[in-house]
Amino acid sequence: MSIVLGISNAHNGSVALIHDGEVKSAIQAERISRHKRQALYLDQEIKLMQDCVGYCLDAAGFQHSDIEAIGISTHKNVKKINNKDLFNLIGGVPEKYIETFYVPHHFSHMEYIAHYGNLEPGIILVIDGSGSSENDRSLFNMKEEYHPKIIDYTNFAGREVISAYWFDGQKSSLIYRFSPTHLFFDKANQDGGFLYQSIGHYWEWASLYCCGSRDKAGKVMGLAAFGEKDKINKEEILSISDTGKVNVDYKRLKKNFKEPNIFKLDLSNSKHHQNLALKVQSETEDVILKLLGILKEKYPTDTLYFCGGVALNVVANERIKSSNLFKNVVLNGSVEDNGTAIGAGLTASIQLGYKRKSSVITDYYGRKYSHEEIMEAVAEYNFSHKILSDKELFEHAADLIKKEKIFGWFQGGSEFGPRALGNRSILANPSSPTTKHILDHYMKCRDRYRPYAPVVIEEKANQYFDINTSSPVMMRNVKVLDKGLVAITHFDETARVQTVNKKDNEILYLLLLEVEKKTGYPILLNTSFNLPGEPIVESPHDALSSFSRGALDSLFLGNVLISR
Repeated sequence: MSIVLGISNAHNGSVALIHDGEVKSAIQAERISRHKRQALYLDQEIKLMQDCVGYCLDAAGFQHSDIEAIGISTHKNVKKINNKDLFNLIGGVPEKYIETFYVPHHFSHMEYIAHYGNLEPGIILVIDGSGSSENDRSLFNMKEEYHPKIIDYTNFAGREVISAYWFDGQKSSLIYRFSPTHLFFDKANQDGGFLYQSIGHYWEWASLYCCGSRDKAGKVMGLAAFGEKDKINKEEILSISDTGKVNVDYKRLKKNFKEPNIFKLDLSNSKHHQNLALKVQSETEDVILKLLGILKEKYPTDTLYFCGGVALNVVANERIKSSNLFKNVVLNGSVEDNGTAIGAGLTASIQLGYKRKSSVITDYYGRKYSHEEIMEAVAEYNFSHKILSDKELFEHAADLIKKEKIFGWFQGGSEFGPRALGNRSILANPSSPTTKHILDHYMKCRDRYRPYAPVVIEEKANQYFDINTSSPVMMRNVKVLDKGLVAITHFDETARVQTVNKKDNEILYLLLLEVEKKTGYPILLNTSFNLPGEPIVESPHDALSSFSRGALDSLFLGNVLISR
């Protein structure tokens, strides 16, 4: 029996547990601390680290004594730690500990996504803001294998921002790396400030310019749908050479864009910012496709694995799929830094000699809460409640949807990653003309230009959306075919679709069947269960706390209905 921990030692930290090569549990630090994008560093947050490790062990049914190895992914400032301090950090002592593996950041991303492609040979592309520094390479005891034909744009003082690997189904080798320097005397860095020559950092700039924060790339992607292609600035900012070298012209950015949204205003009527967002989106898609064309010419394959924070851009993902460069594009929801905990844990497991395995695409890695735990939390609040049978649960929830009510839905294990997938969700009627207004103004407090996502029964998805494959973790952005789905249709007539089948999430599936009986649609609007500025709820107490401070009509905690 192999029990391995994976730790994402990063600004968006997380912990995962791997059992015999399979992911059994995982948790983002923010779900425990209740602080969005919570960092988890080895020399800080000891109590939080212990809580995250304990969470994963409890969820999977193991103890500290069972741990054989730990894989640690870090994107900067690699610090090795002796076993005594490491065991104190995780809150317990393993009995037969073998080794600690320090894993490069992009390699952790790569191992994460390789786990979800049925071990098909293919290209694995990693694109994010920045990863491990070249100066830290000697500190990792997990080394990458370099392909003889690698396209290498590595600066000795740089940091990895794009990497690509050839995966043969068992082993990987690095076939492309862009690792630019941040030194002030490099002409490419003029006017870049804290930013690298990086697609991810280009998006951080756009996020800061449009939204007043570096971590709002998703909002910029939504804003891009309102842009007018014939009116965007034609001067090229993001580009790539025919040999695969990326360039971001920050000097030109500084010259052409001088209206930052420093007051974080709603940009629903700002054509300047909408066109800028479209420019960033379009250039990103063009550069990624050109890079993929370069890579595929050298390494012919029908399969692409795509990960790193930029892979959360579902519009770019759809452009890749529609390009027909690859028949098979492998995407999973935890592609940003939280997923590197899984990648680091899988790396450690493989290094110990355990068989590489593949998993279905999923993000349901959180622990389940018992009825007793739910009732203990309910007792702390002065809300009326009713315990429902399974039949009553689905019927009552569907009735509320028919009446255009909006409620919290807390079921099973929580999702690992940035998106709620029906276990920690707010659910609403997708065909109601008032749903989006109510969510925007009274519940989620979101800018009007931001869309909401639908969840639909998998076998009926193609009746309502231009989709012919599953999309279990909301990584597809497709055309909406039904004009009645006004609450989930974006300005460009698309939606970020989640599909559900009975095997993956039976409770949500059965609810959708009941909703179809009541409304005619096997579809719900599905958005994350949290208040503005807070992480998605994790526990029954979190759900009740959010409900008590918000404006949801009702809350379903398992089979318990909470009413105001």
